[in-house]
Amino acid sequence: MKFSYNGLVRKVDDYIRRKRDTSKLWRVLLPEKLFAPELWLWEPRSVATGSAWGVSWALAPVPMQTIFAVLSSIWSRGNIPMSVLTCWISFPGYQVILWPLQWWVGAWVLGCFGIGSGVNMELIRNAAEAAPQGLTAIVSVFGEVNWLLLCTELLLGCLVTCAALGGAMYGLIRMLWRQ
Repeated sequence: MKFSYNGLVRKVDDYIRRKRDTSKLWRVLLPEKLFAPELWLWEPRSVATGSAWGVSWALAPVPMQTIFAVLSSIWSRGNIPMSVLTCWISFPGYQVILWPLQWWVGAWVLGCFGIGSGVNMELIRNAAEAAPQGLTAIVSVFGEVNWLLLCTELLLGCLVTCAALGGAMYGLIRMLWRQ
């Protein structure tokens, strides 16, 4: 049996259209815009756009990243299968590593403007050392922290890293497609 991308897309399209015809709920969950042919084409701009959205949402600290990736691909006319596949490169455990990195990027950006929450690596080390003593010891270490700026640093870091990796993915796909 020979694999064909177009054949697979046709089978998925037929299956989903049959589901849509069975009930109102499926018609709401699967809008007609989802079936636009350009969202399923295997061409450079569409694949690069879908991949960029998928990777961007994979890094975002939000639930239901795949839904956001699909909606973003519909909005920007990106390839839906690629946005879903690249969104699935993430796994739940990587957030433990990613969030501190995103906070650090946001703190660095705000630090360029002379703004900061007061959190630094020494403070984090002190909090880790205080952890065996209990939650009150950890909270006392963070007593001088501006929590609003800390959240701003994290959100800014998330935006910067998501945009940077999404842009890098778009450029990489376009560059590799030309070869």
